[in-house]
Amino acid sequence: MLEDGIFEIRLDYKPATGSADRVFLVMAEYVSAFEELVHVVGHSIDPEADFSYQLSSVEQGSIKGVLNCASAIKSFSKALSKIPEHIAGSMVECDEIDSEEDIEALAIQVEDKVKNSIDVKFPNELNINRLRLAEGIKKLVDASERLIDGETIDLKSGGNNVVFLNTKVRFDKEPSSLFIEILREVKTTETLLIKKPVFFGDAMWDFKSIERRKSFSAPIMDELWLKRFQNRELAHIDPGDAIIALVSYEAHKAKGAKHFSFSNHKILHVERPIKSDELQAILDLECNSEEA
Repeated sequence: MLEDGIFEIRLDYKPATGSADRVFLVMAEYVSAFEELVHVVGHSIDPEADFSYQLSSVEQGSIKGVLNCASAIKSFSKALSKIPEHIAGSMVECDEIDSEEDIEALAIQVEDKVKNSIDVKFPNELNINRLRLAEGIKKLVDASERLIDGETIDLKSGGNNVVFLNTKVRFDKEPSSLFIEILREVKTTETLLIKKPVFFGDAMWDFKSIERRKSFSAPIMDELWLKRFQNRELAHIDPGDAIIALVSYEAHKAKGAKHFSFSNHKILHVERPIKSDELQAILDLECNSEEA
């Protein structure tokens, strides 16, 4: 039985099949691909994680790589060592990778498997970069193309369970070609919690969108409302109050990103203010509706 934090890659090869160094080159490619994938998935668990990844030994007969995923957090180290098995398990039914949707399906499977294998809480949502995952899987597929019919790759960590890598998957496209960068302008009415009102000039206000649960700074472009507010013609607004307003922003998703990010916010029109007690009543009502 392997120790926690250790995983094993074994290449069961056919002897006397061409160049003698072929199997060592193939093994090196698999080691490199899985190293990259462990880092991609590991940093999706905790982007600030500091862990190392070393080749502990190479054995003969069937060529075997034993790799150590070291981390200061033992349970994290154990989770890292299972990532190659999760990836291999997610590729079992896969025949071809040909689209962003194919990578998305693999990523979701890996994320679910990783979530179920971690017994420590991290502050970040598990968010595997799809492009980097695709690049790592492309390396696995390229390595498999060097195998001779009948040769196999299997993986093992922690227990005695062995997971075989599907070496028949086709991945003919460049990973970056599967993804597109999306950029669009959005205009929508939102409830904006006010974190920092501005009583003079046209400086940025600090808001948090209740609907998107996103904090941002933005200027108020509704000059008439802003002038009346700063001239004390409207009701006073304190931090914790809110406004209902028409907001514009740019929504963009980079290649391989899981979620949209938002920038260049502007408050185009202020409909009305909401005092903190009214806002709380609205939020309580919405919360009760969701529970019902």
